[in-house]
Amino acid sequence: MTITQQKWPIVLIDPHRLRRHEEHDAAHACALHDAILAAGVWTTPIIVEWEDLIVMDGHHRLSVACAAGLSQVPCLMADYQSVRVESRRAEFVVTPNDIRQRARTGLLYPPKTTRHHIPSEWNSCCAVELAALRKITAPNCAWAHSLLPNPEDRCAV
Repeated sequence: MTITQQKWPIVLIDPHRLRRHEEHDAAHACALHDAILAAGVWTTPIIVEWEDLIVMDGHHRLSVACAAGLSQVPCLMADYQSVRVESRRAEFVVTPNDIRQRARTGLLYPPKTTRHHIPSEWNSCCAVELAALRKITAPNCAWAHSLLPNPEDRCAV
């Protein structure tokens, strides 16, 4: 297992502790799921706001981690003093406080509503074998079990 980064720490966190603030696109999550499982290695950490464990960047990766039964996932810990956020949708005004509120209440934004501008010097990467991140028992995040709109069409695990 190798983890390299410049400024902010990368830590392993149980994906079920992470808080989403927006939905994910099922088709994209499924394609990403298959690619990560085929590679057998986790290479991109999820960017997480350290205080409330809110996912800033990586909702699709989080859904993959839960669906794949991972007990840990590499996360780069950050804060809103270092990351700028904006809305990708005209109908939403997005602030860090709005994001915190949605993460706490479960009233999630639609997919790709927020855009977090991550500093370019954070070109963090990792190479962690999926076997080292796996969970023995089935994951407990029901939202991740249906990566595809049709529950009959599951991604290959």
